[in-house]
Amino acid sequence: MNETLRSEILRQARAAFERASTLRENERLEVYLHEGKAITSDVLDETESLVYGNGRILCYEVWGHDYLEGEIVAWINQVRTQSDPKALDQSIIETLSLIASRKGTAPENISSYEVFANLRMEQIERIEHAIIDYWWDNKEIENAKSLALAQIDAALRG
Repeated sequence: MNETLRSEILRQARAAFERASTLRENERLEVYLHEGKAITSDVLDETESLVYGNGRILCYEVWGHDYLEGEIVAWINQVRTQSDPKALDQSIIETLSLIASRKGTAPENISSYEVFANLRMEQIERIEHAIIDYWWDNKEIENAKSLALAQIDAALRG
């Protein structure tokens, strides 16, 4: 098996995995080989299919997973308990404190959903990337990368 090709398929699978976090659960992306070249499909719904065979091999399929909002709220909940927050987490605490100050109440009285609604886009993007990186390459549990590699390897073995 050509390691360069495998690496390119995995790179595209990682990008598809990240993009899938913006899709609905009935939408998917496919990474396939077409005459030796790795290609990522357009967004497909559950009724659409690509024809595989004769020079076109499905290597990776990922369905939409719209879990980021809940994961961001969980992140904010976790930040509230940290004793030594990192820079991103500290910026979340500062947002929480600002909201509490404007409302004249204690930070404990501000919901994590309200904090989420007041985060800057840059903060949200950084949290999203950290969550997706964790899902992709988490060493503690089975991760999306190992599942993608299993699909890719099976497809390349044919």
